[in-house]
Amino acid sequence: MPGINQIDPKPYTSKTLDAIEKAVHTAVKPYGFRKYGRTLHRFVSEDISQVIHFQLGQAYRGETHLLFVDIGIRVPECMLRSFHPEEVKKKYYHEYECNIRSRLGRIEGKAEACYDLRRSPDCILADILRQIQGLVIPAFEALNSRDAILALRRAYPQFDILNNHLILLEETMIYGRRGETEKAVKAFQMYYHLFGSGKLAQKDPQAIQNHLRYLDGLAAELGIEIP
Repeated sequence: MPGINQIDPKPYTSKTLDAIEKAVHTAVKPYGFRKYGRTLHRFVSEDISQVIHFQLGQAYRGETHLLFVDIGIRVPECMLRSFHPEEVKKKYYHEYECNIRSRLGRIEGKAEACYDLRRSPDCILADILRQIQGLVIPAFEALNSRDAILALRRAYPQFDILNNHLILLEETMIYGRRGETEKAVKAFQMYYHLFGSGKLAQKDPQAIQNHLRYLDGLAAELGIEIP
């Protein structure tokens, strides 16, 4: 959007980011996104969140002139690890509350995009809109329901860079929430086998033990006997 760099003589100020966010919100508002602070959010299928979040660099490192754009999808039972998640539905959710997460740059198979707000805001906005309109919105539209996430999640690996090792476990949660016990058991058994084989294990021994205790409880809930 021409003229953004005219807004403030110091293009790394919050006014510049405000202008970029406003332009992005204008572009995605027709799809149902609302703006909450630095977060753009919409619900699909009633309770699945889709999120675009503008994140500045860390202040203690003197990096508040750097901008990252996070994206996420939140399925409540997957995030809360419960077949019957009990929560008061919030007005919106943050990107860090999502179970499917990535960043601009990563979604097109490159390094994460790190935008220096001291440089041309118009160029920054153009690249952000290119990725959001060309990649993010199509992916969000495709992954807009539990059925779609079950069927298509693996087709978007660059949108799922943090928790893709948990896909089978999260499919267990979706099937279990819907009462499809047979499918939940099958997904759980596949996940448990991979975790037990060490292919999905974390390095932290305590984290492994905590996760195994959680899996034991989940197995009992599903009526499965495991070693």
